[in-house]
Amino acid sequence: MSSRCFVVNVIRIAASVGLYASFGQMVAPLAQAPSSTLEPVPSPPMYTEPEAWTVCAAFDPKGYDRIWAKKRKWYDRRDQREDVDVFYIHPTMYEEGAAWNVGLEDAAMNDLVDEWPVRHQSSIFTSTGRLYAPRYRQAHIRIFSLGDSLSYLAAEVAYSDIKAAFEHYLTHWNHGRPIVLAGHSQGAFHGRTLLQEFFEEGALADQLVAAYLPGMDMYPEEFETIPLCKTPKETGCLCTWMTYAEGHRPSWLSGKLEAGHSAPLCVNPITWDRSEGWNPLEAHLGAVLPNFRPTKPGKIQCRLASDGVLEVTRPQMLGGKFLDREDWHEGDFNLFWFNVEGNVRRRTQNWLSNPANPQPAELP
Repeated sequence: MSSRCFVVNVIRIAASVGLYASFGQMVAPLAQAPSSTLEPVPSPPMYTEPEAWTVCAAFDPKGYDRIWAKKRKWYDRRDQREDVDVFYIHPTMYEEGAAWNVGLEDAAMNDLVDEWPVRHQSSIFTSTGRLYAPRYRQAHIRIFSLGDSLSYLAAEVAYSDIKAAFEHYLTHWNHGRPIVLAGHSQGAFHGRTLLQEFFEEGALADQLVAAYLPGMDMYPEEFETIPLCKTPKETGCLCTWMTYAEGHRPSWLSGKLEAGHSAPLCVNPITWDRSEGWNPLEAHLGAVLPNFRPTKPGKIQCRLASDGVLEVTRPQMLGGKFLDREDWHEGDFNLFWFNVEGNVRRRTQNWLSNPANPQPAELP
């Protein structure tokens, strides 16, 4: 990582939305005291090996079947796949333990990653493109609440894996094809740095379809050339949002705004524009529940708040009151599963139809 990006990102750790775990659970008081040293650091992944990937189109074209198995029928649209690659970074699932980073030898953690974020989130993108989703030495969730020097170093370890995986993918498998970048929570945190290092300038700027990075506060001053997406078809831009119930705000936000900080970037993942007010109910195409079953359309409304938060209504379905909560971090993707899926395809098709964009190599 460049020194500029690392310094900026370690400052973000102390100020980010780190009071919440990757699927929206409040971080409880530490049940186990963190280690006083980063050592021993787990061995880095070898991205030349299939075991270093949750799903990798180059190694395992049928990896989708392995992870989603019998529960994939309702979304299996792989016959409609476009000539685009998707690089997906999973969120934090490491919430218990004294170590600062978890290694790939932890089989239980690997299963947890596959069962939850990879199955629920990356499945959004598999109907559009070929998926590359690395395993990495994810940092413990506490780095976002402690913000001390060891937190910074643990974040650097995690990002070093993401960068190595992305560079391996670029060198061996991309062949000039357009790229969709996706990630959530800690995955969005590292995805932001990838955008800064690889897409802000240089050849990859022309290959970015869009970045979908919800669940982490991001700001206009963090990007020099990549704009926030403002229309449903725009390419080369960023889509990010943080989802909260109407009227609820994270405790850290008001202090930042009162100190003169700019509001976080935010797009509406139902309308994909900058219109104010609640989206029409019929514009919501459906959500995906924790049991990986889809809802019917028209169950959720959301709107952009002036302070950079995406406000949502209680899901309008049977049992919706039991699903209601103040912080919808866990649903940043799932609440809008079908809207995101459709938008990824729309932006990809727009990118591919633009003669000014470089022609991708044929799929092997």
